[in-house]
Parts: sequence; structure tokens; C-alpha cells
Amino acid sequence: MTDENLRQLAQKAGVSPLWRDQAGSERAVSVESLREILAALGLPAATGGEIRDSFALLEKGGRNGAPLITAGIGEPFRLPGACDAGKIAVTLEGGEEILVAPLQSLPDALLLPAFDQPGYHVAHLPSGDFTIATAPQRCTTFADLKGGSGFGLAAQIYSLRSRGDGGIGNFGGIAALGRAAAGLGADVLAISPVHALFGADPSRFSPYSPSTRLFYNPLHADPACVLPATTIAQAIENAALAPEMARLSALPQVDWLAATPARLHFLQCLFEIFRDSAENGEFVEFRRNAPLFLRDHALFEILHQKFWREQKIWRWRDWPAELRDPASAEVAAFAQKHAEKVDFQIFLQWLTGKSFGAAQKICREAGMKVGLIADLAIGTDPDGSHSWSRPADILSGLTIGAPPDYYAAEGQNWGLAALSPRGLQTGGFAPFIETLRASLRHSGGLRIDHVMGMSRLWLIPEGRSALEGAYVALPQEDLFRLIALESWRHKAIVIGEDLGTTPWGYRDFLGREGVYGMRVLRFERHDNGYTPPREWSRDAVALTTTHDMIATSGWWKGADLDDPAARDGERGILWDAFRASGLVHGDRPARWDSWPAVDAAIGYIAQTPCALKIVAVEDVLASDVQPNVPGTTEGKPNWRHRLDGEAGRLLDDERARQRLRPFTSST
Repeated sequence: MTDENLRQLAQKAGVSPLWRDQAGSERAVSVESLREILAALGLPAATGGEIRDSFALLEKGGRNGAPLITAGIGEPFRLPGACDAGKIAVTLEGGEEILVAPLQSLPDALLLPAFDQPGYHVAHLPSGDFTIATAPQRCTTFADLKGGSGFGLAAQIYSLRSRGDGGIGNFGGIAALGRAAAGLGADVLAISPVHALFGADPSRFSPYSPSTRLFYNPLHADPACVLPATTIAQAIENAALAPEMARLSALPQVDWLAATPARLHFLQCLFEIFRDSAENGEFVEFRRNAPLFLRDHALFEILHQKFWREQKIWRWRDWPAELRDPASAEVAAFAQKHAEKVDFQIFLQWLTGKSFGAAQKICREAGMKVGLIADLAIGTDPDGSHSWSRPADILSGLTIGAPPDYYAAEGQNWGLAALSPRGLQTGGFAPFIETLRASLRHSGGLRIDHVMGMSRLWLIPEGRSALEGAYVALPQEDLFRLIALESWRHKAIVIGEDLGTTPWGYRDFLGREGVYGMRVLRFERHDNGYTPPREWSRDAVALTTTHDMIATSGWWKGADLDDPAARDGERGILWDAFRASGLVHGDRPARWDSWPAVDAAIGYIAQTPCALKIVAVEDVLASDVQPNVPGTTEGKPNWRHRLDGEAGRLLDDERARQRLRPFTSST
């Protein structure tokens, strides 16, 4: 066997042996990287014999025996592994029983006629039940919900202030801001990710590096949305935290290291009161019906706390061998011994889910057609809850990143683990479906970070540089069908973060799928300046800025530069675009006079035909902050900024209302 055989195996497995750099030059993935990536995919390729065996495994196919396939509504589909046995009994998702006659018998499969309604339909075969996830032609769109176009705000949940938040924004602040925005005609409020992080380690506070995406970050729970005020007051008194919570709440930035343990201590005291109260019936029922993977997440949190705080062991792979397996007898004994702590973790998830749902309900009842748009991170921490409790779901030994581009010459390694593409197919896509449902359960929409990751991921072998990664194909058709199906079932819109370099035609593909791409003002450039508003895509969301960019006021001032004057030329080009669109007249303001530029930026996206226009709350307030500076972990206040004033009063400011007038005047 030669290296050419290895490259052929890689291509067949969906691993591209070639890639193009930012200059358009074709580059080859090293033999060593190909072998390591294939091994992580379950396809050993270190020797000629292993390559032959892996080819044979791929030839056999991964769908036979899988419990689920996807299909498109109105399209005949192949049912793999089925034998011709006359008509097949099918239970539609709504409960109706039908008989389906195969159209044709194929080798190792039957061709079945199309279903005319979406849903998870179950075919009953002699070999067992088989689910056909039948998707609508596209995701639910804003036009399906309201017609025309709409606008909304985007907010980092931790940045919002509300009474008693203890220094970390929560769903109470989201509800208050959402109600105020809805009063001005807004239909959406996009929020930062609320995935579960690591309760034992408050230094891991990036919302895009979660322990698991199946559960929530309890630091964002708002007990006031769920529990009686007397219970909350008693918990604060028992915790003796009133002065400390007030101090933390008044800080200009989130002090995660102090606020996290204080918040968890308060929630522990709250649980101790609530568990014995007459109002705990709903929680008791929730705990009784808690799925196994929720209990596993609870156990991970307790074990992680034990080993990190007592022995400074952070990675679960370094725990004693008997505790690395959640199904072991030792873990079961540990769970029994710490049953009360398990109940507390389950309480945290119940309380956070209830808070999330309450905030969405307030937004919808205030008049929003969509309400909250949740944010889905592209992966999870490889040492987190998901990888411990369900390791078969996760690609071990590979991390997600990006190849070199003009902004990162050495590429990027985000240190996140991906779901296994082969594991998804053979396992019936269960972890992906569960992930979608966790984000959509209490929201009206979903933003998928790095949506290209639904088609391909740049995966880097552990210990290697980002330059030594390769593109690995994902089951794109299946994943987008499942996204469309869950969008339809939840009546939720979907936004795909498609910024940066994408393959030719990919944005058109997203449009056909009903997934809104993102068009950010500062990125909508061409050789002669900025793209006029009228030329922006209808199948997209228009934004003034994102969480990875400095707010418009700060950009205009050059607050992110050592030499603010270095941006004078760029300011002039942007001002010319504003002037050409009729938004401003006269000369460009000085760099310290940023408000006219902020107003014009908001007016610029308001002129676009985009289905939705979303303004970061930092731009509404003409703030200079940047929520996150990509590629930095120290020296920048990433994921820490706090907005001035209570969340529910932010839009009371007349200047803020004036900035939103391009939207509100037509609502």
C-alpha cells in the first residue's frame, strides 16, 4: 500500500487530502495528519492491512442497522437493510397508522413512496422499528410567522443588570429587555449561548466553550421568574450574601471568580428551602422523570468539583479508572452516596429551564412574533460533561479550528470537540437531535455558530498545529433535514453564522434551506466601498456588528487600535457609503464624535431588504465595548462587560429610541 492508497481512503471517508489557502494555492495534508484523523474516525490506516480493512468497513456502509434515516417531504426514499415483505406498517408522528407499499426492491434496501407530512415516522419491520425523519422543504422563516420583515436586538445575557443578579446577568434581565424591545415593535431578541459550563471552575466562562450543549448554565437562572419572593429573600438571608451580592452587582465588569461561587452558594441555600416547601411538586415530578443523561451530567459536575477542588485534577481522563465510566459500579455507588448533591444539580437545570421558558413567554406575550433566539456553539470542551457521559458521541483526539486566513496566518484551534460524523449516522443522530431540542425548547429561533460546521469541519489532531488539520465532511443532507424538521416542529427560525470564507454557492444553499445567513455592515465591502443596502440579500439577517467585533462607536473612535488615526481612511469610506444612501449630509465627523456614525449604521441596515435586522444593544446605547476579542484569553475583558442601567430601562433613553426609529416608525 502507498500514500496514494491512504489519500484514496481519506477521500472515501470524507477527509479531504487537499485544501486551498487564503491566496488560493492548493496545499496537501500531511500523511501523518491523515492517519491520525482517520484513526479518530474509527478507520485505522497505519499499515497496508489496516487501510484494506478500513476500505472494507466503508464499503459495508454505516447505515445498515442504524435506527434512523432522513428523508425530504414529497421525495421517495431508500429504507436500507429492509427486505421485500409486502406492505409495511408505519406509525406517523401524529399517531396515525398507515400501510405503505414499497415502490421497488433494491439491493439491501426498499424504495418507499414519499410521505406528505413532516415528522418522525416509524416503520415497523420484522427486524425492528426504524424511524424516518421526514423534513419539510426548508426551515420555518420569519415570513411564515409574520410576513414581511422585522427587527430586533442582540444581547449578551451576562451583561444585563437586574435586581438581585449578584453580578451576572440572568433571564430576568433578558425578560425585562425583551418586554421593553417588544414595546417598540421588536420581534426578536438574540441572546448569547446559555450552555452548561463548569460549575467547579469559574475561570472557564466563555459561552462558546461549553461542557455540554444538552443542558443550561445555572448562573443565568432567575429564581424570581419561578419561586416566591419570600423563599428567595430567606435564601439570601441564610446565605448571608446580601452585601456581597450588592457589591458584585455594582461592578463595571463581571467578576466571574467571585460571582460564580457566591451565586452557587445562594442557589444551594435556595434549594435547601425549596425542596421541603409545599411549592416543590413540579420539581419533584421533573426529578422523577429526569433522563439518564441529565443524571450523568449532574454526576459529572459533582465529580469534577471533587477532583478539581481537592486535587487540582481538571481532565476527567486523569480521574481514577473506575470513575471514568459513568456506567461503572463505582460511579453508581458515588451517586448513591451523594444523592442530595445530584438532586441539587437537577434542581439547577429545572430552575434554569423554567427561567428560560418564562423569559420567552414574556417576550411573546409582549408582542414579539419570534421572541428569543438561542445561540448554538459549534462544539464542546473535549474534557466536559458530554465527552465523559457519552464518549461514543464525540470525536476523541481531534479539535475544531480553522485553516490560515488573512486574519490568522497560523490558522486557529478553538479547542472544541465535534460530534462524530460516523457515530451520528450509526447512532441515529440522537445527540444532534437532542442538542437542537435543548436550544429550541424555550426559544423561537436558533443561531448556529459556524454553520459551515454542518457541512464540513477543519479538524486538527491533538498536539498538532492548526496548519496540520484537514477538512472533514459531515452528513450535510441529514443534518440540514433535521434542522428543518426541528425548526418546523418548534415553529422556530434558524440563522446560520456564515461569516468568513465559504465555498462558492454555500450562501445560496443556505437560502434554499431556509437558513438565514448573516450580513454584517463592516464586512459588506467591495473594491469601491460598501455594498449599497438595496443589494443585500433578502435571505439573510442584517447586523451592525457581532460579539467578536468592537461596537460601532468604538470602531469609529478607534478604541481598539494603538493609533486611532490609522483608521481615518476607513472612516471616510464608511461615511461616503452613508452619504450615498442619503442617511447623512456634510463632512465626516471627527473620530471622537461617534454618535452620527452609530445612527447612520443602524439606518443603513434598516434600508436593506433583509428578512430581519438585528442591532446589538451595545450599538443602541452607542457603547465602545467589544464583548470578545478572538484569539485572546488574557489581557482583554472578554465575556465580562456590563451595561449601565437596569435591563428593563435601557431603552427608556430618548437617544436610544431615536436610533431605533428607522425600524419603529414603520411598525
